[in-house]
Amino acid sequence: MSQKTNTAEKLPSIKPGNVTCNICLTEIPESVAMSSEADEYTQFFCGIECYTQWRNKTEKSQTGK
Repeated sequence: MSQKTNTAEKLPSIKPGNVTCNICLTEIPESVAMSSEADEYTQFFCGIECYTQWRNKTEKSQTGK
């Protein structure tokens, strides 16, 4: 029989009230994080540099360039 794996064991632990930057994966307090909300999820960024990098990548993928 195959063993079931618990995916929760593989995820990094995040302190309550903290979120992870969507680009550099730095753990930051939610209160200081920049966020971009979509229909089903929210992405967090540690600062303007990571947000700009994400925005540029998203714009390129939408325009196909």
